[in-house]
Amino acid sequence: MAADRTLSGILVEDGEGGWAQCEMNFAEWLYRYLSGEDMAGPNTSAFYPGPVQLRRLPMTADERPEPWSGPERGM
Repeated sequence: MAADRTLSGILVEDGEGGWAQCEMNFAEWLYRYLSGEDMAGPNTSAFYPGPVQLRRLPMTADERPEPWSGPERGM
């Protein structure tokens, strides 16, 4: 906890009602989660060896989502 008694880091729900506190920012948490670490408790990893599939969301009613892939992960 920070000096003002606020929570630092992030809280992660494990899918079954349990919670885990991670003392890191979201970018680090997401990287570690996608790299195969259990980041919300035992057996909660989601290793995905290929490039991450992303989608740009439309900003207007006329636009359509644009799918794209991240870089090869080398895993």
